Amino acid sequence: MKWYSNEKKRWLSLSLKIGRLLIQGPHQTPYLVRCSYDRLAPGYDQSWTSHMRSRSLEMLDRLAPPENAMCIDLACGTGYVSGELAHRTKGRVIGVDSSCGMLEVAREKRDGGCIYVHADVVDYLRSLPRNSVDVITCAWGLGYSRPWLIVREASRVLRNGGRIGIIDNTLFSLSGVLWASILVFAERPDALVHVMQVRFLPAAWCLAFLMRMAGLGVLTTWDGVKTYHVPDGDAAIARLTRTGAAAGFEFAADETHREAVFCRFARTLERKYDSAEGIPITHRYLGAVGQKP
Repeated sequence: MKWYSNEKKRWLSLSLKIGRLLIQGPHQTPYLVRCSYDRLAPGYDQSWTSHMRSRSLEMLDRLAPPENAMCIDLACGTGYVSGELAHRTKGRVIGVDSSCGMLEVAREKRDGGCIYVHADVVDYLRSLPRNSVDVITCAWGLGYSRPWLIVREASRVLRNGGRIGIIDNTLFSLSGVLWASILVFAERPDALVHVMQVRFLPAAWCLAFLMRMAGLGVLTTWDGVKTYHVPDGDAAIARLTRTGAAAGFEFAADETHREAVFCRFARTLERKYDSAEGIPITHRYLGAVGQKP
């Protein structure tokens, strides 16, 4: 009974801490996400782009951008999708991202037809005139921004017949990893100093709903899963950090306790999920292509 009472107290303490952080603010998520992506930019293509390349290409195949299109690639990162758009359309492509580190890598590629702009993606869309763009893409960055505003503004700036293609992690991506982190902070609520406020969508139907609400037709939607395995908890944390999957989350614990929290996190992943193949890391993702009538 004493153990049960202590367990209840820890969960209550964690709940109160989360509520206090959400209410008090300030809202640091965009800044922390940028810090993470600035740091991991040099190795991002090797760790994430190559891992999800086939899924990004599937989105572009479904989008079928026309030749000589005026294209905007939102949350362009290191410019992989931007470069593919330029190659497929032979048109003008503007990549937009808030991370200076990611844009520096994108510019080093010197993809023909690509221009890169440092800006918040919603603010950039708002700066564009109506009916001025043929194609808009957003790959793996929707949940870190404001999904409804992106879709609404995209509908405004697209020309008639223009298309938008989006692929992103879902709200339930990395659910096992997230649960392990919650268990760790339940043991040490005092170590929690930041709660990520992200807007990942639950599934493709939700993205399709936003598109229809914005006046877009929905051409196709899809959901998918991709899993890889790592040998131990330390490797899991290293991989999650390199890919950007933990962007911002790495700052959840204060500096004094961060090393101990991450060590406990690694052991918790091993205890709960280790198998003959290793620890599974599962990304759940969604996609949709919309068109302006």
